Amino acid sequence: MLVLLLWQTRKTVRIAPSYHTTLFLLSFLCFRIIPFILVYVILDYDTRSDVPMFYDSAVEALKLKVVYREFDTAYSPLFPYLTALPLMVWNSPKAILLLLMLTEGVTLWLTYKLYLPSVDRLRYSDDLLRKIMLYLMLPIPFVLSVLGGQEDILMWLFGAWALLIWRRKRDDLWIGIVLGLGMVVTKAILVLTLIPVFFLVQNRFRYVLGLIIVGLPSLVIMYALAGLEFLEPIQQANDPRTPNLWTILRPALGDIVPLGRKSLNWVGLVSILGLASFVGYAYRRQGRFFDGFIVLWIVTYAFMMIVQQSSLANYAYIFIMPLVFAAISFDKKSHLLLLLAFNFTIVVQPPIWWGMDMPLFTSLADFANGWALTEYLLEIIIVGCLLYIINLFRTLPKVSP
Repeated sequence: MLVLLLWQTRKTVRIAPSYHTTLFLLSFLCFRIIPFILVYVILDYDTRSDVPMFYDSAVEALKLKVVYREFDTAYSPLFPYLTALPLMVWNSPKAILLLLMLTEGVTLWLTYKLYLPSVDRLRYSDDLLRKIMLYLMLPIPFVLSVLGGQEDILMWLFGAWALLIWRRKRDDLWIGIVLGLGMVVTKAILVLTLIPVFFLVQNRFRYVLGLIIVGLPSLVIMYALAGLEFLEPIQQANDPRTPNLWTILRPALGDIVPLGRKSLNWVGLVSILGLASFVGYAYRRQGRFFDGFIVLWIVTYAFMMIVQQSSLANYAYIFIMPLVFAAISFDKKSHLLLLLAFNFTIVVQPPIWWGMDMPLFTSLADFANGWALTEYLLEIIIVGCLLYIINLFRTLPKVSP
């Protein structure tokens, strides 16, 4: 209903730019801080999803133990130490969730600032504020932030930061430095952006130099401290999950789809990097780095969810924020309907799948169970929405500042 209200008032109610900061803070208070207080302070619910795992690693990091060697993590080496910081004030998994939620707020404001110079401040900036409100109301970010405490938003924080620095300095060195920092703070799948961006930047030498400035010392330090154990997070790519193209095809094709095998990982990896690199090269030829980076980001991780067998529905959190700002128009009902359908299926499919003990269907006979058929249909809708999202970027107008 709130989303419908935003859409209906888009032309009749205008908000002066001077009120944007206040309304942003009020919106974040209403849709993030108050729900957090209600759920975790007043009702005293425990954190769920990956947050208890974050907490276990953060406790070890707080003791200054060496990551990968003395304790495990599925994330980049600095992530446990980052999540250990709030534990010095409040020793609870809820403190980590609060940190990630506040990080989402910072990222949202940076994304707003990212787009503000490229629009008419007296008109379209009002739409930007509505996009902030729309984002905060959507089920995907609300569930994955307040209820799930997902860390994927950290990846786009570094993406938005890289664009802001590039816009000010126009030096590809800083793109490499910021994305390199993102690699050592967030998670390994950020490499799916690092490689295609090489084909997008104008000065590839400066970009690679930036990556080396951060990456080489990090690799040397990690190898000296933990040997090859720092490659541990990469191993999770072998675990098949849903939804993706392969789990949709397997009931009809059976063992022809080699779920769980490394060969399928290579098919996914090569196709993702191939498509993303093509996108980067195409935008480089047009001299549109700003547009190209955002399109590359969204297309990369949307396509990853389609073709990578280890992808989860939660990965939509990586690109849902730039998607709202870059591709969703309040003047197109089809965009809002797509966005709502995508959000609904993303938050409904995972609990059904986990509740069924994470099945991987092997034949059409598996759908005799109503819940199995429902979960499978949700997988199809999610993949269909992802294909639609990728197709959106074939006709987007230029928005570079």
